[in-house]
Amino acid sequence: MAQPMGLTLDDIVFDEATPEQQRIALELRAEACPNPHEFIERERHLTQHELTRSDCRQWVLYLKGYPRQIIASCEAIRQKILVSDGTARESYGYTIRHVFTTPVWRRLGMAAYLLRYVKERMDEDSECSVFFSDSGREYYTGLGWLAYQGKQANLILLSLPQSPPLTPIDSPPQTPGEGPRPRAPSFSYRPTGRADAVTVDLLRLEDLPLLCKQDNYQLSAHFRDMPSDKKTHVAFAPTYARLEWQLARGEFDAVKMTGKTITYKGAKTGNSRSWLYWAHDIPAKKLRILRIVHGVECQTKAQKVADTQVLLEAALAEAKEWGLPRVVLWNPDEDVITGCKAVGNRNTASVKVVFDQQMGGCVPSLRWKPSEPGVPVRVIEWEDNYGYCLP
Repeated sequence: MAQPMGLTLDDIVFDEATPEQQRIALELRAEACPNPHEFIERERHLTQHELTRSDCRQWVLYLKGYPRQIIASCEAIRQKILVSDGTARESYGYTIRHVFTTPVWRRLGMAAYLLRYVKERMDEDSECSVFFSDSGREYYTGLGWLAYQGKQANLILLSLPQSPPLTPIDSPPQTPGEGPRPRAPSFSYRPTGRADAVTVDLLRLEDLPLLCKQDNYQLSAHFRDMPSDKKTHVAFAPTYARLEWQLARGEFDAVKMTGKTITYKGAKTGNSRSWLYWAHDIPAKKLRILRIVHGVECQTKAQKVADTQVLLEAALAEAKEWGLPRVVLWNPDEDVITGCKAVGNRNTASVKVVFDQQMGGCVPSLRWKPSEPGVPVRVIEWEDNYGYCLP
């Protein structure tokens, strides 16, 4: 590996970052951003949330004897994962973010040198780690992270939605003397060819903990029921802490860029059979679907397609409300793809549906902790690699 001129490996120290080194590394990363002050403010805001308050670790390379001279840095968030490899269990995995080399030390292999040690530290208390990066796939593959093929569904707003697809339901009569009510987060939708209307309830932040609990219970049951197939199946648990952290980032950007706060975080069918979570990506001008959940009551293909269609209609209405020209979701399964197409077919003049292999410039890569000597290497299947996994 190439070394900085005049330095040997004995001159470079790897360690977990001190609070002062964390501050310096943050300021160095901010210098590469269009608005350094806002970047720093957002990152500090995110550290106050549950996901990163206690389970975010930061590592640095620095010059020996000069701990303020940061060569490279990265951080990783430790989270619960679900694993099935003949038996089902819970474990931990890391999501790596903000791999950064100080400009003067770039093209010298310092990031790779850093990550070699970071892998060893993560292997001490986890089974896997993931990247989402727009860097070349070959780079991270060479370091042990295998790139995974992904696809993205794009629902692009061309004009005003038809009729519109969602119509507010009248609020119940008010009790005499009752104060003004906020607009009820509920809508009525009548799919083509049906006389009855389907209700859609918009979700606020306080609605999510219970739904996340149900989601995790259902996903855990799915992993317990997986047949043994000589593969290791893994999924990051869709916990409330993980979702709330992503929503906090979108909320911060929305306030800074538009002066408005975000009220709705997703939608569910009126019968609570299916739901989805979304995040507003104001800088990228899109509404990201973090996860679509079909509950245990949603068993048939027709039910899943119909629920997907109405929930995506709600997402399009939210995107239009915020002036976001597209709704995107990662790795849709067959039923969700059919639901996306149904939305496009219903709104041919206003919505264009496009499927592609680009996940917003993010290449997902996963590394599994090396097996013990003599233990066969298993194929790793990354389940539920959806938008909620993005750090």
